Amino acid sequence: MPLTIHTSNRIENLVDALAAILKQPLDSPFTPELIVMQSKGMQRWLAMELAARFGVWANCRYPFPNALIYQLFQRVVPDVPVGDGFAPAVMTWQIYNILPEYAEQESCKPLRHYLADDRDELKRFQLAQKIADTFDQYTLYRPDLLERWERQGSGAEQDEAWQAALWQELSRRGKGFHRGRLKQLFCTLAPSCPPEQCALPERIALFGISYLPAYHLEIIAAVAAVTEVNLFLLSPTREYWSDIVSPKASARLAPEQRELRFEGNPLLASLGRLGRDFSDMTLELGNLAQREEDLYQEPACSSLLQLLQSDILNLTGAEEGRGRKPVSRDDS
Repeated sequence: MPLTIHTSNRIENLVDALAAILKQPLDSPFTPELIVMQSKGMQRWLAMELAARFGVWANCRYPFPNALIYQLFQRVVPDVPVGDGFAPAVMTWQIYNILPEYAEQESCKPLRHYLADDRDELKRFQLAQKIADTFDQYTLYRPDLLERWERQGSGAEQDEAWQAALWQELSRRGKGFHRGRLKQLFCTLAPSCPPEQCALPERIALFGISYLPAYHLEIIAAVAAVTEVNLFLLSPTREYWSDIVSPKASARLAPEQRELRFEGNPLLASLGRLGRDFSDMTLELGNLAQREEDLYQEPACSSLLQLLQSDILNLTGAEEGRGRKPVSRDDS
């Protein structure tokens, strides 16, 4: 099945591309379209834009990325529970309940020392929250660490011993269905999963996503092997910009390194770090895509704002555009 990446510096162009795809109906009129969003505000705006193009727009679901991922897990991986037992809120209360018992173990001496003067149990709850949040990040970014703890049993390093002990108990209670293991199982099973067994969505669109961890991108690549996936990305420039640096960052580099770095527009270099990192990750995803569609639009350059947009679009440094003047002084 196709994985198509649509990129543009104008969100209106992305909506037009999405509408062109949605004109092709799904097999059943009762099947809802699936458009993954990151905010309710963007969802409402997109629904109004699609309604303006089609006359009426309905029967569409807008899950957030995490909700979509867990739904995909439930459709492909056997015996996945309905609720996420490794959600931070769930883990917080589980850790809160088992902390007194585990704090008595020799490996958990740092916890016992921290909780020694906890008269109202507030420190215990705050500690449980912090540990739950840390474990949640581990499932996303360090599943290899969790797998090692589960495999080695009590043989973790001394500085990890109390974390390993807590995690082993949480894993036992949740039957090991945390995000790290679920992703591994999903990426293994999804490409060969029979359609009648998995019931994966017929079509998935991801629209207006500003950032996704590599964890999510790997799952998207896996599901694209069996269903149609369209990724609509708003990008400020059509050029490769993962290596641009701001003037402040450039000043900290060695002279020989500065020559290898292209600054581009200072505004993009200083304020676009998150988007730059995401753009770098999507390049790897682009290697798996069957089709990439560039929908960039050159600004008219009739105002100072449009000149700035043009500089960013073409990765032109401020010094390169010096001397250009807008046709009009109306910059409202």
